[in-house]
Amino acid sequence: MEHKKIRRAIYIFVAIVPLLLAGCSSSSSSDASDVSSDLLDYFTESANVSSVKDANLSSCPTATLGEMADAFMTNPSWRDFPSTSGGTVVELTGEISYDGFPADALIQFDLSGGSFEAVYLGINDVDQSLLVLSALLTKMCNATY
Repeated sequence: MEHKKIRRAIYIFVAIVPLLLAGCSSSSSSDASDVSSDLLDYFTESANVSSVKDANLSSCPTATLGEMADAFMTNPSWRDFPSTSGGTVVELTGEISYDGFPADALIQFDLSGGSFEAVYLGINDVDQSLLVLSALLTKMCNATY
């Protein structure tokens, strides 16, 4: 819990310093507010991302998806966007080791109501089967032990 407070304080500090510097520039106030809005969006997670990132899989009740990503991936990054079916997609990207080589992984979770499911895995822009997705999530869980 203390680690989250420290991380949040660092994010706030990093967000405030550029805002103060932008206030000293010669740009218009609307430009400065656009910059501050973009920075806040970058440093704050949406409720959709938090609901997936802070959740546990039934196959891995001892770790959250966020902890699994942090333990297994290099530079994990989360975002959300509307799905074509009217729901929300929460997307996790990061670098993994695949067959002993660095690879870019993209995992998508379909969020609907209060539940979600992992529905897509791409490795180096190549679609993977749900079986490979399941195996990767198991490896990510095991990395938290």
